[in-house]
Amino acid sequence: MEKWERWTVNPEIPAKLEFQALIDDKDGLRLVLTDVHENTYTFLFDGLVLSYRNTDEGTLNRTLEHLYKHYDPDFYGDWTLFQVTDSNYLKWLAEESTNIYETVYNIQHYAFLTSHDVIEVLSTDPPTLIS
Repeated sequence: MEKWERWTVNPEIPAKLEFQALIDDKDGLRLVLTDVHENTYTFLFDGLVLSYRNTDEGTLNRTLEHLYKHYDPDFYGDWTLFQVTDSNYLKWLAEESTNIYETVYNIQHYAFLTSHDVIEVLSTDPPTLIS
């Protein structure tokens, strides 16, 4: 069963953020989010990113049902940054890659839960906050 844990990069970052942009270029994968005051927070994954996806939150009924069933709504409703263990997404990657990465790397599942998007990243390194 997936386990979602709140993830704190910096205690000064507001708990709830909104998605603005996803940029995948030679410098890495950047996620740009803003708070209610339009302050910008950019998360840079510049290590090995094995997979990422952006899904409209309204289509993730099974995931949202899991969160609702196993966590208080305030746990995920008022928070954006999560790490997921026992991840179905990570299991999918292991199957697709025939487990070639799991013996070499410690791959983490990062999830950015916003009001309209859920961005998930499978990476060997946490992102750096570059805002």
